[in-house]
Amino acid sequence: MSISRTISAIAYLLFVAAAWFAQGGPPMITDDTGTVAKGHFEINTAFTMEFGEDGRLWGTPLIDFNYGTSKNTQIKVEIPYYVLHVNGQAGVQGLGNTNVGVRWRFRDGDEKGKLALSLYPQIEFNTPGSAARRVGIVDRGPEFLLPLQWEMHWGKTGVNGDVGYRFKRGEDEAIYGVLIGREFKRFDLLAEIHGTGSRRHLASGEVVFNIGTRVPLTKHATWIMSGGRSVRPGHDPTFVGYAGVQWTF
Repeated sequence: MSISRTISAIAYLLFVAAAWFAQGGPPMITDDTGTVAKGHFEINTAFTMEFGEDGRLWGTPLIDFNYGTSKNTQIKVEIPYYVLHVNGQAGVQGLGNTNVGVRWRFRDGDEKGKLALSLYPQIEFNTPGSAARRVGIVDRGPEFLLPLQWEMHWGKTGVNGDVGYRFKRGEDEAIYGVLIGREFKRFDLLAEIHGTGSRRHLASGEVVFNIGTRVPLTKHATWIMSGGRSVRPGHDPTFVGYAGVQWTF
């Protein structure tokens, strides 16, 4: 099945259901326009994995701190710890790059289809004592990502996406993604298509289809999980996964 037919089939199966609620961010790759409430924290603690033909990369754990600085802004700091196993080689491990970002939602949406928009500039740099010196775990920084997020709702029906440009050592990259989801009584179901590729060869870049869920555990804790793979047969990643707990207070 071609990529275009796969995407069309996924979109149809998701949109025929009633009452959809779209929200990006962990455990998904695609982001949305939402910000943490002013004066409150959101902390995502997760175990991540990415499998490819040449090996496996584990995030054990990935920790993502978010703090609401105003009604329409938040800051985040994200630091992972990686374990890399390349086929036929000894495993290596170490701190990944530190990612610092500020989200600004400059246009609010509503439940009647009004478009919400936000910018989420992020800078990523090598953490002191990180794995940057270990070839294959992380890229040498710094990197700067400038993405735009959009979101629309009609009652509980919604869709969101992001598109951005990453300035980095070597060839710059572009990112893009679309996410839709369904809110059930006791859990949310999410699905996305997200791509990343070099500026000059975007069509041959990585395109991932991902399905995820959020399940409230307590007033302040939510189980978050997702899993997916490349939509292109024979291309990496053969599997991507995310499992963890989102803490809010």
